[in-house]
Amino acid sequence: MKSEQPITNVGARRAVPQHDNAGFTLLEIMIALAIIGLTITVILNSVNFHANILYENTITTKTYQLAKEKMADFEKTTTPSSGVLEALKGYTFENSATNIEGSNIVMLKTVVTGNGKEVVLKRLIIKGYEG
Repeated sequence: MKSEQPITNVGARRAVPQHDNAGFTLLEIMIALAIIGLTITVILNSVNFHANILYENTITTKTYQLAKEKMADFEKTTTPSSGVLEALKGYTFENSATNIEGSNIVMLKTVVTGNGKEVVLKRLIIKGYEG
């Protein structure tokens, strides 16, 4: 008598569900977007902060240059004066001269204000000295 062996299908494949793990999960994408968003926020805040500093420095430099021009004009005349700078809206200047007691030295002072900035320049000159 022959023994019966169970029939097996050696070459048959079973239908096994395949999982494709090549993509990203929703959680990973959300974390990546949160990191990118925070990075962009930090960069934009930094750019805005430095742009504001640049603007403030530009205004200060402009005010300083105007004060230097007014001081140069004042040194020629040494006549106190004040007024509004017509070329630039909102800028004012004031020139004053103070005699130093007991000497022939005069202190010239020029103050220029505008855009929330004030620049004060002082210079000592000797009366009657050309140079």
